[in-house]
Amino acid sequence: TAHISYPGLQSVLKLLLAERVSIRNLHMIIEAIAEVAPHMRRSEKIVEHVRMRIAQQLCGDIAENGVLNVLRLGHRWELALHDSLKRDAKGEIAEFDLNPQLLESFGNEVSAAVRAQIDKGHTFAVITSADARPYARMIIERLHPSLPILSHAEVAKGMELRIIGSVS
Repeated sequence: TAHISYPGLQSVLKLLLAERVSIRNLHMIIEAIAEVAPHMRRSEKIVEHVRMRIAQQLCGDIAENGVLNVLRLGHRWELALHDSLKRDAKGEIAEFDLNPQLLESFGNEVSAAVRAQIDKGHTFAVITSADARPYARMIIERLHPSLPILSHAEVAKGMELRIIGSVS
């Protein structure tokens, strides 16, 4: 029996494509969806699982010779994003509520750090915690639509991480 509807599948693929994730490995993507579809309803949650399963591809598309350049979010921002996640009784994230001033300064600090790395000619991703990734992406994509945002859980095995800077 199918645990995901056709519109559900479409929604997951659209979300991946919106993040410029190639769906060339459709077989593995469908397999990853099948693993969690019985337990997860929200497409956004399914996408996060799929991304972890295709970590090799995600990192491979960004890495240079097995080295993944990352701009990491410093502890202060990790904490601010984490604290802005409001959870429901089941512990699921119900809403993201970041104070507007914090939101603005986060955007400004990310932009400055990203521009500095682009000026150096680096190919890189921003890296953050798995919980905060979709929300960090939501903010960052408005400023830098093509910049990949990875979670620590999406770093492929055998990939060498090079921290080229930090947004703190």
